[in-house]
Amino acid sequence: MPVSEPRLVPVAEKDIPEKALTALEPYRNPHADGDIYAIWSTLAAHPDALRRFLVFGNHVLGKNTLSVRWRELVILRVAWRAQAEYEWLQHVRIARRAGVSDDEILALARPGAPGFDATEQALLTATDQLFSEADLGDVEWKELRDRLGTEQLIDLVYTVGQYQTVAMAINAFRIQPETDIAALRAELPLPAPGAP
Repeated sequence: MPVSEPRLVPVAEKDIPEKALTALEPYRNPHADGDIYAIWSTLAAHPDALRRFLVFGNHVLGKNTLSVRWRELVILRVAWRAQAEYEWLQHVRIARRAGVSDDEILALARPGAPGFDATEQALLTATDQLFSEADLGDVEWKELRDRLGTEQLIDLVYTVGQYQTVAMAINAFRIQPETDIAALRAELPLPAPGAP
C-alpha cells in the first residue's frame, strides 16, 4: 500500500559522512537531478552498515551470474510477495530496460506466473519457496540443479535474500518513492495479493 509518511526521514546529502557519500555515488537518480535514491539516503542514517550492505548489494545487482532478465523476475516476485511498493516500482523500470514486458511483469503477481518458460518457472517457484520457507525442497532443488550452474544457484539464493531484506527496510521504515518512480503507479501499480 502506498504510504504518505516515512518513519525514518532520509538523511540530507550534506549530513551523510564522506565515506558513505562516496559509496553512494552510483546510487543517484538521473531522473531527479542526481539526488541519491530515497532507499539509500534513508539507510544512510547508519552509514557504516550502509557501506557494508552496498558491497553485497553491488554483487547481487551488478555481478550476478543470473541474467539481468532472470534477476529482475526474481526481484519483482519478491517485491510483490513482500508488498514492497518502492522495490516493485523501481524494478519495474529496471525490468523494462532488460526487455521484460509489462504483461510479464503483471503475470508475476498471478498464481503460477503464467507465460514464462520452464527455467523461469523454476526460478519463480524457488523464489516463492525461499521467500516463505527459507529453504528449497528436493524437487525444486533438482529442477534448478538441472538448469543452473552452481554460481547461479548461489546467486539466486543471494538475490532473494538481498531483496527480501530491502523489502523489509522499505516496509518497516515506510520509505517513499521519488516522484518519477511514484509516477509508475499509474502504469504498473503493485498488485495486491489475490488481485486478478
